[in-house]
Amino acid sequence: MNKRFIAAAAAVFMCFSSVAFAKSDAYMNDNIDRMRALLYEEDFRVFVENAPEYSVYYGAKFEPRSGVIIGTPENCKFEGIENGIDTCYDWFVPSEDITNDKVPRVEKAEAHSDHSQLIGWNWNFKSQVPVDMSRYENYIKNYIDNLAAMGKDILLVFGKEMNIDDNFLDEQVFIDCYRYVAEYAKTKENIAMVWAPNDTGGLDTRLIDFWPGDEYVDWVGCSLYSMPHFTGDENADDGANMCFIMGDYANPVMRAKVIHEFMEEYGIQKPVFITEGGIGYEHPGGEDYTGWALQQLRKYYGELVRVYPEFKCIVSFNNYVADGDYYRYDMGNNPVLLENMQYLTQDPIYITDYPNNASVSYTEMFDGIDFYNKVKLSAYGYLPKNQWMTVRYIIDGETVHETEYPPYNYETYGLAEGNHHLRVEFYTDGYMVRSLEYDFGFKISEPEPTAVPAAEPTPAPTPEPLPPRVYNDEEYAGGCDFEDMADAPNEMKNAAAELSKIGVINGRSENTFAPNDKVTRAELAAMLSRALELSGGQSSFADVPADAWYYGSVSAAASAGMIDGFEDGTFKPDGLVTNEQLAAVMAKYLVAVGANTSDAAMPYGDTISEWAQDYVRIAAAFGSTLSYEDNTFRGQEAVTRGDCAVILHRFLWRLGG
Repeated sequence: MNKRFIAAAAAVFMCFSSVAFAKSDAYMNDNIDRMRALLYEEDFRVFVENAPEYSVYYGAKFEPRSGVIIGTPENCKFEGIENGIDTCYDWFVPSEDITNDKVPRVEKAEAHSDHSQLIGWNWNFKSQVPVDMSRYENYIKNYIDNLAAMGKDILLVFGKEMNIDDNFLDEQVFIDCYRYVAEYAKTKENIAMVWAPNDTGGLDTRLIDFWPGDEYVDWVGCSLYSMPHFTGDENADDGANMCFIMGDYANPVMRAKVIHEFMEEYGIQKPVFITEGGIGYEHPGGEDYTGWALQQLRKYYGELVRVYPEFKCIVSFNNYVADGDYYRYDMGNNPVLLENMQYLTQDPIYITDYPNNASVSYTEMFDGIDFYNKVKLSAYGYLPKNQWMTVRYIIDGETVHETEYPPYNYETYGLAEGNHHLRVEFYTDGYMVRSLEYDFGFKISEPEPTAVPAAEPTPAPTPEPLPPRVYNDEEYAGGCDFEDMADAPNEMKNAAAELSKIGVINGRSENTFAPNDKVTRAELAAMLSRALELSGGQSSFADVPADAWYYGSVSAAASAGMIDGFEDGTFKPDGLVTNEQLAAVMAKYLVAVGANTSDAAMPYGDTISEWAQDYVRIAAAFGSTLSYEDNTFRGQEAVTRGDCAVILHRFLWRLGG
């Protein structure tokens, strides 16, 4: 997978001496200078969560209007993460067995796609000699017909990583072969063509020399991996690591920058598809790089899609080829990386239910922006050879949040209406290296657009709505004075009224409850601590500072065994709470207080994560879960404030609280 391009270029790097290749040595120094300039350019940005219509959008076939589709090979899925795209791998190998005289033309009609499933089809191909594709016309057209007859949307990647020396020695050979396939494939309504080089390629090649032409390409693709060391050698020199963005320079955002700058230089406006990628976390020799890989993973799924929003599809290889890779990339088999993948992909920018679109976009912060009802920020900071950075958010002179975990999220609802000042400071090794400052307004009203879109947005497909929740049939007892709760079910209004009265769940403002907002882990810890009068404990979570508003609540809830942290020592206070997680919290408490759970049975008909099944049974038997009208539990759905109020109210009432 990655040894191919490394072996061909390895001799170049030890002292940057020139070695004769079949490609052009004349590119060598220019490419070295380009990589050095790219990797030594500092970059600091602040992002705001914005409306989805402000997403970068090119109108390519199967491109989401907003958001990033994620997935894996079809047989290597991450536990607990649905695929928005499955990927498959096959080879086109010219031989006498598939010439036109051996393979008859068998036409097959294209099957209409209902656009409910996206497939990344990697049709790998390499040749170091010219190929007369017309000799294999029957085979090629039969193959493409069979793809089109699947009735699915297909991103067809042909000749991937063509810019690696042992794939193609002559750029025109690749171009001619790619065009031959694209000319027929693009006659199919449900196939889009992907041109996908290796992101860094080789020092003796240029990406533009392999470009087949705008009319042959729907998406630009790339392979994008992060590795601890060049060729797995921890003694690899600085030049080798720099030229292939490994070692101290390793950073998936910078590998994406290679593709971004190429497209910008040549005016190529296409969405980008990471056809395979990942973070190397273990050397075959046994060296464990999980800690290093975790920070790389946060950059991969946290920072990359903010900095380069043209990246609209990411496939993690999530596989390990023992005799072909320098590192393991099967991140789903590493508990720490898997858990963080599950957390990071809860970001609303990610799409796991193709063809739906994301509900948000991320745009850069600017002076004079107005926020409505909440401020949601994230950041990106890059220094050469730097893997760790701390970001501090300061509003009106007061530090409100500090974190060292990309994408450095911060969210608040509690600002007074009017004008405010934001200062964002970037630290490394305890020293501030950059600060950015902005003036902004805060208003409590209906959200409105905060920027002018570059073009008229294309209407997004309407997502299929969830079935309604089933609430208890209750009379409204009065006392729920929140203006946005007028149409809420009676059980929800009663729960909000009682819980807000005793201070368990507060309104977003005096007149609003925000029943549809999602509940974060920090908010749930606060609700539990108030409801059950928990106190004490001392948090050791790396991302729960002593001055955080939720420090006491998290400490108490964790001490009581109701909420756990993650294996990397973090709590992830901004992470959203799912139906399964909320059921687990209540079940743990019931077990701790000796509630009778022996007769607990599973009342729901849909699939529930294996780790959560006992918890869901216990919570359901206690009467403190909510179902949907189709008798499903939908454990991965994030819990809203309104439904959380109902569930907590049921829980407390049955406890006698």
